[in-house]
Amino acid sequence: MKQKIIVVLLTLMRFITSAVFGQEQPKITLLFPFGYDFIRLGEQTIHSPSAGTGFLLGEMDLPFTEVERRFFGLALYRPFFLSEEPQSGVTRPLHRIDAIFDGRINRHQILFIFKSTADKPIAGGLNTFQAGAGWGYELIRQDHVSLILGAVAGVSDFGITLPSGAVWPLLPLPLVRFGIDTQWFVSSFDFLTGPKLSFTVAPKEKIRFTADMRMDKYRNIDDLICEFTLWYRFFSADHLLGDFAGIGFGIKNDMYGFDLSNDLKVFELQQKSVFASIDLSILSIQGGWIFDSNYIVDNKKTKNPGKGFFISVQGIIPVKR
Repeated sequence: MKQKIIVVLLTLMRFITSAVFGQEQPKITLLFPFGYDFIRLGEQTIHSPSAGTGFLLGEMDLPFTEVERRFFGLALYRPFFLSEEPQSGVTRPLHRIDAIFDGRINRHQILFIFKSTADKPIAGGLNTFQAGAGWGYELIRQDHVSLILGAVAGVSDFGITLPSGAVWPLLPLPLVRFGIDTQWFVSSFDFLTGPKLSFTVAPKEKIRFTADMRMDKYRNIDDLICEFTLWYRFFSADHLLGDFAGIGFGIKNDMYGFDLSNDLKVFELQQKSVFASIDLSILSIQGGWIFDSNYIVDNKKTKNPGKGFFISVQGIIPVKR
């Protein structure tokens, strides 16, 4: 049954691309991401498997001026099983659902997103999910620089209440995408519900540095979710085997936030750690020591669950059609 559904979806996708773009169709790659995270903090143990599905039509590694049509879609589900109740009222398990459709047609950007991190995804009310649909246009399109500006219509509980007491669910949001791709520096900046910046120094060298940063809230510096890694790649980018394997060492500040459907509004787990990584392109293994952690309920720190460690295995199986 699953195979029949995939065949139908591929046939439909080929028909749409053929109708829109002519007989020449971009390459289709099916994506099957998977993962497992284990976190131990004092007496608290967290198990978090993940699985999903997606697709890619077109090529990813192209100069900005050569991008004509590219479509990417991905949906991922990830439950969190906590051994101990972090606070009365925080139910278990907790859930995370992420879905995105990202389409490019020449200079036009099409974006659909859905995200739910909650005890009752979707069913818990407007505050337990965020959805949006947007369009952008590439104002700057050069070999090494790209700038896309647009707007997104977001649906969620944004804290806007009408005189009748009802929640206003719709809000316009900016869409900003800025990219730089040069020999010694690669960077991407996105702004939707919040800023997100990623960059790599010396991307084609065996020794390189990567950074990922974003902010979903703006209470203090601890809301800066970040990961900094110094990498050593075993092979250079022009090697016969390709740049597919490496080891890295880094530090990060991570945050898991869940919207609650009961009297409490939000539960968050914050953790700071140092780690080591093994990256094999389609499989990544990361493990490290958590030297600081906090439970945050409704924007107030309620408990420090203690120090601990984590192990994370993340992979993706690509199937070309």
